[in-house]
Amino acid sequence: CVQETGTWGFLLQFVMRKAMIIFTTIAYLSNALVAPPKIVEKLMPLDRSSEREGANITHVLLHFSSLCVLDQKNPYDLEKQIQIYVDAEASAHFLLDRQGVIYLLVAESRKAWHAGKGKLRWAPYMEDTLNFHSIGIELMGIGSWEDMKIFMTKEQYDNIEKKDLGFTNAQYRSLNTLLGYLTKKYDIPRDRCHILGHNDWADNEHRTDPGHFFFYSKIGLPQYPTMCK
Repeated sequence: CVQETGTWGFLLQFVMRKAMIIFTTIAYLSNALVAPPKIVEKLMPLDRSSEREGANITHVLLHFSSLCVLDQKNPYDLEKQIQIYVDAEASAHFLLDRQGVIYLLVAESRKAWHAGKGKLRWAPYMEDTLNFHSIGIELMGIGSWEDMKIFMTKEQYDNIEKKDLGFTNAQYRSLNTLLGYLTKKYDIPRDRCHILGHNDWADNEHRTDPGHFFFYSKIGLPQYPTMCK
């Protein structure tokens, strides 16, 4: 009888510990999905964005950015990166650095200039208008050679250090939090029909980001859009 009681007591403690772990994990994930992220304001000049003209925000568009064409040994510099956007008359709402810090470059209420021309095969009526309807997120990262060959030579690409390729775990964590915040705020479905890569919008001959080294599974999504209407 004592032995049976001890066994049942052990099993009860084991089950309670497991339940607590599960509860804690669910609470953590739920918080990550809905909690407003910590955002550092670093607003670009106002003339690098424009009015949304009343358009609803329905999509998020992901990009990669780096200085790798200019400097293969030091491809990530926040100030220089933002200046490149300014000089190119381009912009995005958010930029995530390699440490996962989220910078606000353009107010969400304004239209950032990041999507350019393109279309969605399941929504042809949106052709060339995604800037009006999207939040643009730049991640400091570098894709595969297949992704980057439209921008640089093979010799340049081979000079990039392996540690600078792809994206960091800190970026994925911050992106998860940011996406949770944005999808809740704007009632955007968290699926691959609404969370897009630039290459989903523009053809791969012109835009390949976020590239083959970006794993959508790390933000809870399939690698490619499917079943979109």
